[in-house]
Amino acid sequence: MMPVLHVGEEDKIRSVSREMSKWVDQVLGPSYQKFCPADAWTPSINFCESPTHYTLVVELAGISASEIDLRVEQGALILVGHRPAPATTEASHTAKLHLMEIDHGRFCRRLALPQDADVDGITAHYRNGYLWVRIPKRI
Repeated sequence: MMPVLHVGEEDKIRSVSREMSKWVDQVLGPSYQKFCPADAWTPSINFCESPTHYTLVVELAGISASEIDLRVEQGALILVGHRPAPATTEASHTAKLHLMEIDHGRFCRRLALPQDADVDGITAHYRNGYLWVRIPKRI
């Protein structure tokens, strides 16, 4: 049986998590590169390969393209950004939430690039809630 969290206890747990994350940063020092913070959610992806390139598709519904940061660092593709909480259909603050499965807030995804990836040729576009990333192969 799962323990019941009382009002405010979830905030205390998040606070402890943030403090532990800060402590890890201090212990590991400035040379430590933290790609994805502990409190970030991870978007779902599809990753496939053709003879000439790889294709990465990331599900990012509800986000504008300007809120997406995509970069290559140390042989990995890093995706970070923020998705706002979806607005409820109920305008009243008295609505009672029964289920919340849509992640929101900061997100992060790190994907190690294949050895034959041509990082200078990577292109991306965002359409209909999906980020499409084309990673050509070196010839």
